[in-house]
Amino acid sequence: MPERHFDRITLLPVFHARLEFAAVVRQALLADPPDVVAVELPGTWREPVLQAVNRLPFLSLVLGQEDDEAGAFLAVEPFDAIIEALRTARELGLRAELIDLDSETYPRVREPLPDSFALPRLGYDAFLDAYYAHAARPRVPQDDARETMMAHALQQLAADGARVTCVLGAHHLPGVRERLHTPQPRPLARARPRALQLCNWSQQSSTEFLSEPPFLAAAYEHWRGVDAAPGGALSPPPDREAEAEQLLRDAAAAYAERYAQEVTPRHLRQIGVFARKYAIVDGLVAPDLFHLVTAARGMVDDDYAFDVWDRGSHYPWQDGSGLLPTIDLDERFATVDGRRLTLRRKLRRRRPQLREFARKKRLREQFSGRWKSQWSGRMICSHPPEDLVIEDYGRYLRHKAQALLSADRTRVEPFQVSLKDGVDVRETLRNWFEGRLYVRETLPLGGRVGAVVVIFDSDRPTEAPERYPWCVTWLGEHSQESDMAFYATDSGEQLVGPGISRCEYGGFAMSYPPRRMMSVWDDPYFAAARDKPERLLMAALDYAEERMVLYVAERPPRAAFRTLAERLGKQLIYLPLGQLNPATLKKIRTFHVLDGQHVREYADQYIR
Repeated sequence: MPERHFDRITLLPVFHARLEFAAVVRQALLADPPDVVAVELPGTWREPVLQAVNRLPFLSLVLGQEDDEAGAFLAVEPFDAIIEALRTARELGLRAELIDLDSETYPRVREPLPDSFALPRLGYDAFLDAYYAHAARPRVPQDDARETMMAHALQQLAADGARVTCVLGAHHLPGVRERLHTPQPRPLARARPRALQLCNWSQQSSTEFLSEPPFLAAAYEHWRGVDAAPGGALSPPPDREAEAEQLLRDAAAAYAERYAQEVTPRHLRQIGVFARKYAIVDGLVAPDLFHLVTAARGMVDDDYAFDVWDRGSHYPWQDGSGLLPTIDLDERFATVDGRRLTLRRKLRRRRPQLREFARKKRLREQFSGRWKSQWSGRMICSHPPEDLVIEDYGRYLRHKAQALLSADRTRVEPFQVSLKDGVDVRETLRNWFEGRLYVRETLPLGGRVGAVVVIFDSDRPTEAPERYPWCVTWLGEHSQESDMAFYATDSGEQLVGPGISRCEYGGFAMSYPPRRMMSVWDDPYFAAARDKPERLLMAALDYAEERMVLYVAERPPRAAFRTLAERLGKQLIYLPLGQLNPATLKKIRTFHVLDGQHVREYADQYIR
């Protein structure tokens, strides 16, 4: 790496708008404050830039006036190393100087840079050594004049014996370092200040145009509020990976509260693996917000991805005083190409002009908790569209169980006299060298599935508090519905509309035909059950009129239940929960309870 230390002059090369470099600059100035802090910004921008630094953590934009050169602007962000140098100098009472040349037309050069995530792990010097060993940014004609101007200014500042720390872009370090060995003239440059305007960012602009994701910007701002950890040691700066993990956990908590569905640790691990691999494809080590949102959508759903985006793109500090004009940034102020990601959330998207004129207007909760206070729970009923979904899924599970048993009772043998149930093409091709056909024969099952038990979560009695305290037995309203016993989250706890409560199954049992099931949870015949899943299974074995009972869960039932089934003349079939589509399971696990038949008239306005 080129030499960074000269007599009374220290050069701190940085990457712009990267919080790791801003943290390095702040720690260096706090550890050894110089007499003067010089930064790579034009002196003609001094007044508006220092005003913008004084406004932080509010975001500012220093913008050229209409009669000034097109494209002249500076985004003042708290995690930029140049801005951090000026901000820390102000806090320490140090002299601050802007020493760069005010170039009329300096082109934007897109330079491939290493991911600054590696900086704290490699160390500042090792990181820069690797950068300069592979740096390939092309130089432009204006670089020579700018580096001459910065070297001249540094020599003038150090001439009276002052200790100077200069924060400048890493690209310019070799040129400035070389010129510091010989006296430099002052290049011809603009002497009077530019016509500049100081503006405030709109909230939407802070969501979309910050150089770092807003959640990282907020983490950096919170970190720099504490100068040192206990004992005088400098506190470690925020870590991108740790902040991303915390963002995913916070979004998972919000998602669970809003939708009563859990984002498991397994989901979070899968999101992390996918996001890191996606980041590597894009030339990064740590994933950014786009990678996290994409991974959240793929591993969970669009609603969780929206929670990740909503929290990750929120910048807490917004200036609503109106003292400065607020500007909406557009693509002219973007430093990288944008990427679009469409999230299809579980919201009703009906155009107002297509709604029925007689449709009742959707009510809104006048104050928080009003719907919950009006919930009685005396005449509860189900939501008919969800009844159709759960009954269809019950039929699907019965057919799946019978198909599994049929596969076990299928014999394949060489063709002799009869084709039986047809030619087995797979076995025939496998033994094609024999030159003969194979046929299959499926033996009759001798029964059908009469009850289905699905266990999502066991909810052991030793666990406190109970996750699924609401235990109910429902009878089918007509011949096309089954009787159902289930345990679930409490009704009346999570209200999504007036008289509409969202609940989540822990497990349920469905028995056919309907109108026969007594109260399963109070029946002393099932008292031997150790927990709620075993009580449901005992009820299914008792009430099933058909010979077979299907049990779907993460773990098979105890061996004693197979003995019990044989004594009752039943056959117990176990199907692992992991063999079923998780998206479908998630859909049927959530259901809604209505506080009376009249609620069905408007429930579809609140339930997807």
